[in-house]
Amino acid sequence: MSSPTSSSAGGAPELGTFSIVNGVELPNIRPLDDFLVDKARYEAPPFNDLARWNNRIISNLLYYQTNYIAFFLALFVISSLFNARDLVLGLSAIVVGGGVGYCVLSPNSMFVNTRRDHPLVCFGAVAVTVYYCFYMFSSVMVLVFSLLLPLFFVMVHASSRLRNFRAKVNQQAERLGLKQTVMGRILDVLGCDVKA
Repeated sequence: MSSPTSSSAGGAPELGTFSIVNGVELPNIRPLDDFLVDKARYEAPPFNDLARWNNRIISNLLYYQTNYIAFFLALFVISSLFNARDLVLGLSAIVVGGGVGYCVLSPNSMFVNTRRDHPLVCFGAVAVTVYYCFYMFSSVMVLVFSLLLPLFFVMVHASSRLRNFRAKVNQQAERLGLKQTVMGRILDVLGCDVKA
């Protein structure tokens, strides 16, 4: 990660913004009183107006992205301190299951020849992997819970936090392409069109 930039020209990064790769920025962390306490205003999500709710979530995800990333990482690290063994075993079960699944289902000629020449070895690998994944199911669930609990809290905050003027301006800058942020890239990969 490069050093913080401090240019104030139009479209230039804000003070404290970190430029990561190819112009992708990680904005500065928002103050706690803006994020949670004094200036924060909350309201139940508008369940009857999905477009407004979606706009609120995307705007908050873009504006408070550094706070959300820090919160997510902090909760995941705390969870990993208490459940390190289960997280490693759950991750190993997912990696082994994914690797064997890829080898068994891959159209790659090397894997096709191996499956055809050694069907019992492939069957044994699948059977052992399925057994291992079932045996490690509780560890996989600990891993999934450790990833989804912080994500749940982030989504609740983004849904209930009312947008302020700076969040709206920040979202418009992202839409117009004046700046490109980490969360904007993540939302694009997930299919949420930030520029629409």
